[in-house]
Amino acid sequence: MAAIRVEACISSDDTVAMEQSVHNAYVGGADTIELCADLSRGGLTPDRSAIRVARSAFHDRPGLMVMIRPRAGIFSCSNEDLTLMQKQIHEAAGAGADGIVFGVLSGTRIDLDALTTLVHTAKRLQLTTTFHRAFDAISDQIKALDVLIDHGIDRVLTSGTVWGSGQTTADGIGVLGPLIHAAGNRIEIVIGGGISCENVDSILSGLPIKARLVSVHAHSALVSDGITDADLVLELCQRTSLFR
Repeated sequence: MAAIRVEACISSDDTVAMEQSVHNAYVGGADTIELCADLSRGGLTPDRSAIRVARSAFHDRPGLMVMIRPRAGIFSCSNEDLTLMQKQIHEAAGAGADGIVFGVLSGTRIDLDALTTLVHTAKRLQLTTTFHRAFDAISDQIKALDVLIDHGIDRVLTSGTVWGSGQTTADGIGVLGPLIHAAGNRIEIVIGGGISCENVDSILSGLPIKARLVSVHAHSALVSDGITDADLVLELCQRTSLFR
């Protein structure tokens, strides 16, 4: 089984900083990046020009994941939101994205109608699909995992903690373990929320990751002076390479 994959979350708000950050993530060995606008509000859809720049900076590595989230706040999806998200998926694909990141809920459950529509749109465009940390706001996550698998979602991002709790992945090991076990390599579990070079060893050591589809996702811990740092990305990749 391959080593644990590394994903760097990168802000698209400053084009110059973003281009350098994506380049540094590439040089450092990140397998994927998640490109988001307005991370201060949880991440929104970046514009097409930013996606094109990121595509060029990430060269030929097939790991450009683009956030599809038209507004901040709760994860409910109106008909207008759904139409706009479909449009944004098409735009992301046209700008060179390899995958999309989204999450749609009805209360504390997955919005099945919206999920079906968005997955269908993405698959027609041959895009990888990731269900983002809206997953952490779901009440029955084991059941939700099966729903995502049945609907063709490729990856799910989770901290193992309740959305909005302020806790990090280090607090969520007791939840992440059963999720990884339940996933059974039917879906990739992307662990994110406070991951750093300093804590990734202890987090991964406490999880049943052997021969599992697992990635780690990091943002602020990889940033130095406002730019994703290639050396920090490399260190995280080296640390995760010890886990298989």
